[in-house]
Amino acid sequence: MVARVLLWVVACLSAAGLACPVYAQDPRNGGGPSVDDLLAIQVYAIGGSLFSFGARGTIGAVDVTDPTNTLISSQSGGGSSATALLGARVHFPFLWYMHDEQTLGYSFFFETGIQSGFGAQSFIQPFQGTSPNALDFGTSTVREYFQVPLLLGVTVPIGGQAASPGVLLDVYGGVTIDSWSLVLQGAENGAPGQQGFNWENRMYTADPTIGLGVRVPVGELADLPVFVGANAELQFRPGTSVQTFSNNFAVSYTSSVGPTTNLAIMARIGVAFSGR
Repeated sequence: MVARVLLWVVACLSAAGLACPVYAQDPRNGGGPSVDDLLAIQVYAIGGSLFSFGARGTIGAVDVTDPTNTLISSQSGGGSSATALLGARVHFPFLWYMHDEQTLGYSFFFETGIQSGFGAQSFIQPFQGTSPNALDFGTSTVREYFQVPLLLGVTVPIGGQAASPGVLLDVYGGVTIDSWSLVLQGAENGAPGQQGFNWENRMYTADPTIGLGVRVPVGELADLPVFVGANAELQFRPGTSVQTFSNNFAVSYTSSVGPTTNLAIMARIGVAFSGR
């Protein structure tokens, strides 16, 4: 699925770049992006969605008065949902190879920024009756806070004329500093007043990340070159667990979620501020 999405994006942006008449001319005559534009520091606004794959949770209850910590019961399952992402990134080219003075062969770059899910829920697992005495019910959820990508990659111009490429293809990898949490919350029908329990395990993980993207120069804004593009990234997140105790019974509730692969698909628009 990821490959199909990326191929579709590359095809659409390539067609747009090749069809744009302003960039069908020689950049030295003012018709398209110069090499300095392509190698400039670029600042982007980004927006898209985060999709979780393979997320699976387990919820259990333990009688804490039992020295053997006998598990009363456990339940597995859960489902994921797409989470909106908004943020900004800065793209720094730092090393490049030129075919000649006006033709870029390829360039290496470093990219960082911040993107946020604003605490939205990306995974939920309802549960009920893990303790026959407490008659508990509730949910275990994963919430997305913010991410800081730290990425190294290579840019290869494709399409268009040699000195004025229609599309810039980015291939990259690195880590994403990921702020997220596992929240266990519920109540007990067997307790007077249905007193509840709630605990959140806030996580900061370094998720290995690989990605592929395309960028297309589309014109100028206040004499600043404008680029649009799209990216798809796979983030490999570890699992975690959270534990909380009943206020009414000698029961400890535990929730865990296994390792997850997150797919971030994002569109971007930005400007280049300085050349070589």
